[in-house]
Amino acid sequence: MTDHYKVFLIDDDKVALKVITKLFKPYDVEIFTFSNPIEGLAAIEEHRPQLVFLDYMMPEMNGDEVIVKVSEAKLFSDCALYLLSASDFDDLQVIKFRTLGFYDVLHKPLRSEVIEAVFNFHFGKIPFAA
Repeated sequence: MTDHYKVFLIDDDKVALKVITKLFKPYDVEIFTFSNPIEGLAAIEEHRPQLVFLDYMMPEMNGDEVIVKVSEAKLFSDCALYLLSASDFDDLQVIKFRTLGFYDVLHKPLRSEVIEAVFNFHFGKIPFAA
């Protein structure tokens, strides 16, 4: 496994973390999971992953607050953040999230073809595990 592709999953729902982690198994990426957004944010600053999938609704800090902290730390050149949510946001809310710095809003449950599209966009190919 390469350490070139680092993917962080931040979600306070541990079952959701397990389900999403399984979707990443076919790919040659290092998966780091965090159920606490404050710990996840500290890890983003320290390890600079290429991709971050972040749940919107979390008790300690919501997605808006995390993205502001990432912006303040000037981490956008290092990583792309995707907002995960079970909620349906209207177009204006999605524009707001993109303006804040999220690449896009992805709906739960996350599907394998969505992950494949994200990897193709950011990595230029699908990095399958050997």
